[in-house]
Amino acid sequence: MILTYSGRSAPSALEIEWESDGEIRSRRGRGGDINWGRADANTVLNPDITSSTNKRVMRELFREHDVPMPRLYTQTEAAIKVAMGGRVVGRPDRHMKGRGFWLIDSPRRLRRALAGTSRKRAATHFMDYIEAPHEYRVHIFKGKSIRISEKLAGSHGETTHGDYTTIKPTGPTKHVRQAAKAAVEAVGLDFGAVDILADDEHCWVLEVNASPGLGGTMPKLYADTFIKWYREER
Repeated sequence: MILTYSGRSAPSALEIEWESDGEIRSRRGRGGDINWGRADANTVLNPDITSSTNKRVMRELFREHDVPMPRLYTQTEAAIKVAMGGRVVGRPDRHMKGRGFWLIDSPRRLRRALAGTSRKRAATHFMDYIEAPHEYRVHIFKGKSIRISEKLAGSHGETTHGDYTTIKPTGPTKHVRQAAKAAVEAVGLDFGAVDILADDEHCWVLEVNASPGLGGTMPKLYADTFIKWYREER
């Protein structure tokens, strides 16, 4: 079984290979059985992940498929909300691990987000700022939830795609798992890791990651999941 990867997704791909006891071979290229992070590849699983790499397109697909998510705003709508004392989040089309996260609560900050800086890309779309007691990462494979964990601020005090550690969920998760499955389906993927804000009754999908960074026991979980799929369904 071949797992093909991009340069940025190489660390987790190599960890999956290591945990597979020789049943998975990873390589950079377009062909294989599983695509781990290439924009497009000639693979069976996740052959095209472009709907998740362009975050604006991804969130528009969420809205189209009624995936629960923070409300999207046009630039004009965002300006009006900020002028009335509200807060919005600005995001560029492409971002990783919190890069390009603009918290906007004034016209001045909106102008700065639209201009961007040398270190942060300019915002191309805007969303509601959501405060929720839980942030989860849910791993979905072929319509099933294979792992869910709760994010906590890491060594740098960041959350929402930044530095974090994980624990077992501390709140109800049935609605979170359902939203995660709907999000992966909306962007046309076979598998992905979904970041979700939630309280005990509601949740808001932030994004789907087609090649998430993996730590702890996650590389083995993915290796075992891919091997089982290959043996039983391929």
